[in-house]
Amino acid sequence: FHVVVCGSNIMFASTLIRPAAARLVHSRQLAHRGLRLKSATRCSSTWNWAKSSSSASNDEDNSSAPTSGSPNNNDNDRNPPPSVQQSILNQCSELHSSIMPFNTSLQGPLAKNSDKGTSLPFVFLVGNHSSGKSSFINYVLGRSVQTAGVAPTDDCFTVIAPGPKDVDQDGPALVGDPDIGFEGLRQFGPTLIHHTQLKVRDGIRNQDFMIIDSPGMIDSPVNYGGMVSNNSKDRSSTSSAIMDRGYDFQGVVRWMAERADVVLLFFDPDKPGTTGETLNILLHSLGGMDHKLLIVLNKADQFKKIHDFARAYGSLCWNLSKVIPRKDLPRIFTMCLPVASTTDGEAKSATTTEALDRHALADLHQSRDDVLAEVMKAPKRRIDNV
Repeated sequence: FHVVVCGSNIMFASTLIRPAAARLVHSRQLAHRGLRLKSATRCSSTWNWAKSSSSASNDEDNSSAPTSGSPNNNDNDRNPPPSVQQSILNQCSELHSSIMPFNTSLQGPLAKNSDKGTSLPFVFLVGNHSSGKSSFINYVLGRSVQTAGVAPTDDCFTVIAPGPKDVDQDGPALVGDPDIGFEGLRQFGPTLIHHTQLKVRDGIRNQDFMIIDSPGMIDSPVNYGGMVSNNSKDRSSTSSAIMDRGYDFQGVVRWMAERADVVLLFFDPDKPGTTGETLNILLHSLGGMDHKLLIVLNKADQFKKIHDFARAYGSLCWNLSKVIPRKDLPRIFTMCLPVASTTDGEAKSATTTEALDRHALADLHQSRDDVLAEVMKAPKRRIDNV
């Protein structure tokens, strides 16, 4: 851990930081060995996400089991026990807080309140409406939490967190709880606060991280395609376009993405990169986050002909090339979710078989498993990048 200080502050800063940094390094070494540290865990007044004493005694046994739905059993990809995660995050927060006075006095690079993070790591989903975000969330959680549909079904930012029982709370309660870590959303005004919500759910797979769903992006007539210039004059002239949701949607997505550990950007075959607002978000809100951004082309099993798939995939690549300033495009995960069992399951199965052969479906399922594995590694990403 490197800190640049000047003059007489060097010795005092070194004395203050060195013991905390040593404890942090020791904790990270223990985390990679899979050991558990006994320390106080921070509990939210809204919900207690810390495991009970009876389940905490089984942390090591549970951590040795493969993650549900994850194809990788590699020790390097395995998340450390929650007690180890919280111990490391607490010590990093203390170290960060101890540095902030020097950062302020010396006008350092750390932003104000940058030492205040969310209580749990989280995965952030953004994308076109009806691109399968809600269905993917339900698939990851192992139970139906979000409403899925063809038309836009939700206009809120929904924080889904693990807890001992099912609890729903509105935006003011979510933002007003300082232990959860979303009080920074106040800067975007009351309209956003009233369009956020918290869902605490029991019996879900993500016991050590949160998932945040976002409103589906769609172009409206006032924003003329959704693309906003980066020029200050153009931005001021199109302020109504930016605020057509009643708040700065682009700024909120940027705030969420900066704090997220994994960001998923969803596209679907019907709108493969042709929604201007989506491309605008990718250009202005998700720039510089390539290390944690996954681009997903969902519902790929809907293509009945390889020609249709080629056109949609080519259209997505073409539109992405307009907003990604590089010659080489990032990987696009083409995947599909399992078809829900219904009374006409045989008919759906026949349609899917007609659309794609078994080898093509196996490739889509492998891509889905790859995305799921990255989602499940969100706690480990928080520890590695803290």
